[in-house]
Amino acid sequence: YNNMGNAYNRKGEHDRAMKMFERALHIGQITQREQHPDTAAIHNNIGNVHQSKGENDKALQKYEQALQICRVAVGEQHPCTANTYSNIANIHQSKGEYDKDLQVHERALEIRSVTLGEQHP
Repeated sequence: YNNMGNAYNRKGEHDRAMKMFERALHIGQITQREQHPDTAAIHNNIGNVHQSKGENDKALQKYEQALQICRVAVGEQHPCTANTYSNIANIHQSKGEYDKDLQVHERALEIRSVTLGEQHP
């Protein structure tokens, strides 16, 4: 369901994407613990739908929820956490909050440098 949601979101079919992500989230809540990296990924993807629709505040809320899950599930120093920080930074950029955008992107870069190495693009 998660991959289908991504495909629908790329096609601009946001309502169908959201239904897929909600189904994936429901299944995840039944089969996994709430603080699981897959759950964080689904929240990030729901945030992506909101961002695609220009609903930046809703997107930011989902990204922050994903960030809290990443921190518990895999820790601060993990690519999942860095990716979520990047999503949050992109919302700040969309809102014209460039100082926050830069600050959060710098945090994501710090994590990626530690976890993936300095030479990783």
